[in-house]
Amino acid sequence: MVTSTGTLSIEETFLGPQALPPPPTRHALFAILIALAVLLHFGTIGIGDLYSETEGQYAAAAREMIQSDQYLLPTNDSIPRLQKPPLLYWLIVASYKVFGTNTAATRVPIAFSVVATVAFTFLIGERLADFWRGFAAGLIYLTLTGTFIFGRIVMPEPLFAALFAGAIYCGLAGFQQRHQRRAWFAGFWICAALACLTKGPHGLLFPAATFAALAIFYREARMRFRTLLWWPYLLLFLAIIGPWYLWIEIHFDGPFHRIVAEEWIKHLLGRYPNGNWYDDVPRWQFLASHIAWWFPWSLAILPALIFSWRRVIRPREITFQDALPTAWAIVVLAPVLAIGQRQDYYALSMFSAFALWAATIFERAPNSLRNLGAATVGLAGIAIGLIAVALPQFLPKNESEWGETNLRWTAWKALADMPASTWLHFRPLLTIAAVGLFTGAIITVYLLRRGREKIATVSIALGMVVVGLCIISGIARIAPFFSLAEAARFLNSRLGTNGQVLFEGPPDIASSLGFYLERKFAMVNQEPDPRIPLTPDQRSLFLEEKAALEQWRVPHPVFLIIEEDRVVYWRGLLVQHFHVYHQVASFGTYIILSNQM
Repeated sequence: MVTSTGTLSIEETFLGPQALPPPPTRHALFAILIALAVLLHFGTIGIGDLYSETEGQYAAAAREMIQSDQYLLPTNDSIPRLQKPPLLYWLIVASYKVFGTNTAATRVPIAFSVVATVAFTFLIGERLADFWRGFAAGLIYLTLTGTFIFGRIVMPEPLFAALFAGAIYCGLAGFQQRHQRRAWFAGFWICAALACLTKGPHGLLFPAATFAALAIFYREARMRFRTLLWWPYLLLFLAIIGPWYLWIEIHFDGPFHRIVAEEWIKHLLGRYPNGNWYDDVPRWQFLASHIAWWFPWSLAILPALIFSWRRVIRPREITFQDALPTAWAIVVLAPVLAIGQRQDYYALSMFSAFALWAATIFERAPNSLRNLGAATVGLAGIAIGLIAVALPQFLPKNESEWGETNLRWTAWKALADMPASTWLHFRPLLTIAAVGLFTGAIITVYLLRRGREKIATVSIALGMVVVGLCIISGIARIAPFFSLAEAARFLNSRLGTNGQVLFEGPPDIASSLGFYLERKFAMVNQEPDPRIPLTPDQRSLFLEEKAALEQWRVPHPVFLIIEEDRVVYWRGLLVQHFHVYHQVASFGTYIILSNQM
């Protein structure tokens, strides 16, 4: 019996689809990875209230879109909010239509984004090497500390990261497959356009710069990526992003582009229009914090980077496959470090690149250094356990209090501001996290000694899942100090038909109140943005102190929400004018005053 085998040309081998269908192991690994991502991010979407600032702004704006039946103009407390494009608002609106207007529904698009990013990370790793690399990279991304923290915040970055990864995957697939190249490159432009509708023009600039950097150093990349510049792609891009931008510019008759330009200049220069400096996270702090955001994998790969860096990085033979994650990371990190202002989460869109890079290093490292990396993670677990045991000894004896809300909106400032009593509440979580890390490290060492290198990352990842669940629980526990949700629930049951709510503070700090409170509220001692044209009703929501005192005289219930450090001032003011002071409730660092008992 004679059998014959076909031959593949070089072009078909490197550019065409795989000659054989993927084995069942590949499908099983992909399914396990996605199932774990769904379990972690959809299974926890109802834990904890939404914070003020970004989370409240997006949730409240989506709710107001439904109430006003106006889906093109985001508003908070009826005031237009034009800093970001509308795609995330629309996705939250869609979630509300399906699941109802609630906290969990607000987080559904974010959970989808993280799951999509995990899937794209797997697929990119598979195309760069094989499905085992993709599985390790997806698992690493899913179990980064930064993913557990930033991948749950209702903000554009998780969606932006998913679309950025989607653009990279489509561009890579087009690079490798000649016959479907135009379709894959169209996918690149669609993902880039949707990223621009999520956060801004860097939705196109970042992925384009990634492939442009590769094209500079690799001739094949220059040849194949030329097709990305085909003019119909630009028309497709403009057809997706153009309508909303044109509508908003015409609707506001000019202010929109000025607001966006000033917003970008503020971030690029790190300075407010009034000249005040605006640097939430200094550069050194931003870089240092990523050791924590990439934990535990920043420790797991550290021995290989120190003792075998030539073997794992291969500086003299950097292939296209190795260069892509590096270019991706640099394209994101370099601008973030160059601009004048940054937040903790600004590099979230390159966490996938780090995961791909870490998976490569862990795969190439000799077993001795893998063991040392796992041992380092285990030692970190032991250190966390010791901290949990000795925590009372580390904390100051004099009890402190939370500071002003507006001054703790970065991770470092929040941790520095946290009082001793709050830290003590975290002791059980720290203990559980320590056990999870140590157990995962021990199992990893065992698997490596048994020659099961391909699944060694699973144990560290599962140990980190325990840590991640503790992180989610911890963030939920301190929500009252960053959210007005409990205050809103208290007020909803007492406002009646004519009750009023006043809030002393800026609109962004009150944003969670805008979502959880069942009516509009007024802001005291705040000035509206002079660039945004407001109607008389919208302008009436900004009250001077004198106008707020006039509201206090009305016969129906009026509630004023203030910070703790403003109690003495308002007590004196109200006693002076009305000879009575009613403090009816406190939530976190907020105090609720009322004109009635």
